[in-house]
Amino acid sequence: MTLPYDIRNGICYAEIQPASPSGRTFLLLHGLGGSLGFWTAVAPAIGDAARTIVIDVPGFARSAPPPGPTTLDSVAEATVAFCHEIDVKSCTVVAHSLGGLIGLAVAAKDPDLCERIVLVDATPVSAIGLVRHPWRALRVPSLAVTFVAQFLAGIVPLRPRTARLIARSRVLRKLALWPFVERPAALDPTVTADALSYTGGVAAVFRVLRQSRSLDLTALLAGAGVPVDLVRGENDRMNTATDFAIVRTHADVRRELVIKQCKHWPLIEAPEVLVDFILAEE
Repeated sequence: MTLPYDIRNGICYAEIQPASPSGRTFLLLHGLGGSLGFWTAVAPAIGDAARTIVIDVPGFARSAPPPGPTTLDSVAEATVAFCHEIDVKSCTVVAHSLGGLIGLAVAAKDPDLCERIVLVDATPVSAIGLVRHPWRALRVPSLAVTFVAQFLAGIVPLRPRTARLIARSRVLRKLALWPFVERPAALDPTVTADALSYTGGVAAVFRVLRQSRSLDLTALLAGAGVPVDLVRGENDRMNTATDFAIVRTHADVRRELVIKQCKHWPLIEAPEVLVDFILAEE
């Protein structure tokens, strides 16, 4: 089930072509400290219907960092350049978690590249506010705990052997993944191992955290200039109904999906539901 990948000009990526080309293209972007393995249960199903590109975001996992300082802008620039190189155009960007910031920046930089964005638990308006104003943790302790867990998980580097150890143990899955999934013990071990492999990176995560203090998510949403679809796990503390309401006032939101019995990782916890929504025509 592991996605076969290649490395081109420093970018690690997997490409899936359908047996009958549909003319549609999807670009899948992972979140903070993640890797393309997070899309293991999603990418093949989308790839059956349309050309599907999955990348290790520049500066994370097996992809080289962009030239110069690693910032949201430089990562987006490197992503756009890579898409041009492999002839990706008029695609749907599907971005998970803080990968949504990159997806929005990509859409703003090249209007011809992105025609739609699907933000999967990627509207952390309140969480970004928490980074700017840490004292708010006293008012929303559940959000603070989830955010810290996300940050720590992004720092800790995991490689396939350790990832398989965690994934194969129901106890370790529950201890390590409870902030991100509703039912850790019920996860598919193979999918989970692929998702956790090659994750983590202290330097990159600290750069993202530092920059997030000055990010304006609402401005990114307004600047993207393309239709937006929203997905969140019903019990995700980092992406709430309140966040969705804020996003609606700043973006051209066309469709929304709230996945029941799900937290922050629906691409692992409810991949079939997510795929059906992504592939559905507006």
